[in-house]
Amino acid sequence: MAKIIYGVAGEGFGHSSRSHLIGQRLIDAGHDVMFVGSQKSLLYLKQYFGERVREIFGLSFAFIDGRIDKSETLKRNLLNLPNGNKMNDELFREHFEPFGPDLVISDFEPFSAWWAWRKNVPFISIDHEHVLTLCKLEHENKNWFSRITASVVTECHYVGAVAYVVINFFDAPLRIDSAILAPPVVRPIVRGLVSSRGEHVLLYSTTGKGQEEIQEVLGKFGGQKFHIYGFKKEGEYNNCIFKARSTEGFLADLASARGVIASAGFSLLSECLHLKKPMYLLPITGQYEQIINAHYIEKLGLGVSAEKLDKDVLGRFLEQLDKPMPDDGRILWPDNDKFFGILQDVFNKLEEPISIGVS
Repeated sequence: MAKIIYGVAGEGFGHSSRSHLIGQRLIDAGHDVMFVGSQKSLLYLKQYFGERVREIFGLSFAFIDGRIDKSETLKRNLLNLPNGNKMNDELFREHFEPFGPDLVISDFEPFSAWWAWRKNVPFISIDHEHVLTLCKLEHENKNWFSRITASVVTECHYVGAVAYVVINFFDAPLRIDSAILAPPVVRPIVRGLVSSRGEHVLLYSTTGKGQEEIQEVLGKFGGQKFHIYGFKKEGEYNNCIFKARSTEGFLADLASARGVIASAGFSLLSECLHLKKPMYLLPITGQYEQIINAHYIEKLGLGVSAEKLDKDVLGRFLEQLDKPMPDDGRILWPDNDKFFGILQDVFNKLEEPISIGVS
């Protein structure tokens, strides 16, 4: 049995759901796992792991009008850092050191990783964000500032991992020997869905803004129904059906959708790939990871992308919905079994190998 600390970034649902899946696999294999999270990940993980979960100070993003405000984000984190460091020092002293971990895993959570580096405890990085720094990618010049900012933030998150497991949906050359490319993983509840082809297109808004503009654009395609989530309203307005927040309802609509319109977050994108749903991606302004995701979705013929919901792009997207999904060898389709096989290979190379029950 190994003692493992699992640090999870507080922003974004993907970090939490992925760590839930991997952490449960480690527990089922007989290992003692302590989770640390902040903000959203803290609340999410406590639902499932209770007393195994500790709070760590985490970095956060400031959103203004649906986009990341870089100056406000920097200001907010710098102001909170002194109290955050004090909080983390107490966590390290009262919980990390008595626990005596054999391994630390970080899903883009910097403070547990830096603690491991300082204490000479081996640690492994498992996330999607390091695709920006550890893979050779195509970049558009117009996004140079967001690219540099994202690369610096990712580079500074932590150094010295024994291995960087980079989860991604397309094959790309790696820059360092300690990086390993792995396919996306999806939640058991999504793996259990049966994909079908209904009459609606699913639209999910992460900001809950721009309702009138969305209705105006979608209304130009009266023959197509749209099921819409993310707004604080319910009701049917011509061809737009606004639905209340519901995990079961959303997943049912996702499984039966003709296609999906959403931001370019990695978690939902992976679920769309698993269910073979074409995507119209609207990356959050200034969030370079989403810009890259959207670029490669379009490049690989898996959907279209635009900076905003646009009538012409939407028309092109709807025309493509009857085409089969591409059979491109560069696509890394979600594959939980393959992912855990890769992770087992990484664990086998540790000085003290750790088994997760994968042959």
